[in-house]
Amino acid sequence: MRRHTQPSGQNLSGRFASAYSCILLLGLMACVFVITLKGLPAQGQEQAQDSTGSSDKNAFLILQTNLQPPYQQLQNGILRGYSIAVLNCAFDRIGVGYGIAIAPRQRNREMVRNGQADGFFLARISSFMDEYAEPTLPLALEKWVWISAAGQQGSFASSPTPDSLLSVGAILGSNEAEWLAEQGYQKIAKAPSINSLISQVLAGRVEYALVDKQTFEAARDSMGNHEDQFNVQFERYAPLVVYIGREYTRLNPGLIASLNTALGACETLPMQLEDWERDLITRQQLPAIRAMAANAELVGAVRSAMGRAQIQPDAIVEIDREWRQGSEGGIASPKATEILENPLSDILRAFQESDADNIAEIFVFDTNGAVIGMNRLTTDFDQSDEQKFEVAISHDPDISQIADIYFDGSTRAFLSQVTVPIINPETGDVIAAMTVGLDVSGALRPDS
Repeated sequence: MRRHTQPSGQNLSGRFASAYSCILLLGLMACVFVITLKGLPAQGQEQAQDSTGSSDKNAFLILQTNLQPPYQQLQNGILRGYSIAVLNCAFDRIGVGYGIAIAPRQRNREMVRNGQADGFFLARISSFMDEYAEPTLPLALEKWVWISAAGQQGSFASSPTPDSLLSVGAILGSNEAEWLAEQGYQKIAKAPSINSLISQVLAGRVEYALVDKQTFEAARDSMGNHEDQFNVQFERYAPLVVYIGREYTRLNPGLIASLNTALGACETLPMQLEDWERDLITRQQLPAIRAMAANAELVGAVRSAMGRAQIQPDAIVEIDREWRQGSEGGIASPKATEILENPLSDILRAFQESDADNIAEIFVFDTNGAVIGMNRLTTDFDQSDEQKFEVAISHDPDISQIADIYFDGSTRAFLSQVTVPIINPETGDVIAAMTVGLDVSGALRPDS
């Protein structure tokens, strides 16, 4: 059960009292702030001690964040949003309590660096943060785009480059601003908020601004602007994580590993592919994937794997249960180990390694939904309850399925799964299906 309470001064000591005092100070400075404590029942406290290797007093975290609709925003004084839901799920699973305080991004990072807070989210992976904190698995995936006023002169055939004379901007202290500086962009205009940045773009004071697409669209709509007022050009995907301070991880060495396992098991929100992204996959990735599925050596290995003792449908449920239990901890069940060592899996590993920048995973399942080959351990064994199973039972050799983007805990990457049928060349029948997990960070670059 989750509890949200307002702490009293006598219940906070040491670093908690320091962090709480800082939160109160921010409030006096007219900054928006909130602190949410997730309480622990006695059983949860015992879980915290077991999972982190320290007492529950040390395990409790103070996490800093900033308002970033739609990922996290205040609703009736309560911090809500997609990233908060994922964090609640993960911390519930490991039984560790935590508090969340809101402050500007730069202040949040400084508090973690100085030991005034235990962690900060949402943050991109950066060498600067790595010096004093450790990242978790991603909570979310941002889609960074360049925006400009629709009426401005110039072309969006290519994005602004560091050596161009175009003026660029980003939100002060944002992930995008840090990345622009690292890439060598000069004279970056830094606006205090997304609303201010949008206004500067429309006024012509900033020619191109780098922003998260969802954050931009939420602010644009709230400001009463229309999409026709802007040009939008994709730049890159940016996974966002929680950074936990190294002092905290020194006292609680098992926390990040436990949290990562929980994050991999928590439901993530798929990111819908845009039309240009589906077109890019269809033109640049799908032909190669179909060629793999038609490879004579692969088809022969599939037929051999299917020719072995067939698994009865009622046995698939029990195998899947054992498989899932093991995969949550990164452990292959006996059946998974058997499949990982078969000739088909060897072929799939070779395919994946030949295009590792784009392909994160590749596996084959039969017309019962059972996995019969994989380059690495998949999350589950039974695919018959997933939409991709339609490809395996279809009689259409030209069918394909391109899924929306989601975070896959087994590969620790944001994937778009592309599924195609495997055909018996002698009869033309669909005998199985192959799913390729495209790592969108590489496969969906416009120049990939």
